[in-house]
Amino acid sequence: MHFFRWLGVGVILCCGIFSGLFFAAFERRRLEQAEGFLSLLRLIRLQIDCFSAPVSRILAECDKSVLAACGIASPKTDFKALLRDTKLYLSEEMCRLLTDFAGRLGGSYREEQLRCCEYYLARLAPYCDTLRAELPKRERMALFLPPALSVALILLLL
Repeated sequence: MHFFRWLGVGVILCCGIFSGLFFAAFERRRLEQAEGFLSLLRLIRLQIDCFSAPVSRILAECDKSVLAACGIASPKTDFKALLRDTKLYLSEEMCRLLTDFAGRLGGSYREEQLRCCEYYLARLAPYCDTLRAELPKRERMALFLPPALSVALILLLL
């Protein structure tokens, strides 16, 4: 009977530690994805500005590392399809901004697309800066809080 009690304590403690590690990894992935989409928007803007390239060609020829940072497995030719097939870890506001950007991209003249890219880059950059600044605090919280809660639960059960 005593063995099962200590086994339960070990399981609860391991669950707390692993959930903290997974939550910290989620926070890092969230920042990586936000910065990846910011890089993708910068790349799209650069390609439109320098080469007047269509969005379908930009996305098809995009660097795989930029797409991987966004969490995109396979390149698409449409930004809406790209967002639809990607698991987003971002906040609701950032997802809404990306969806709005996808709706406005590619359906107008070059100058209008450049203004659209500038507008959404200016709106998304502060979110990335905020996530980058808050990442150390959120990682510490993620690594401390779940194990602390599991220790509190163990103390309550003993």
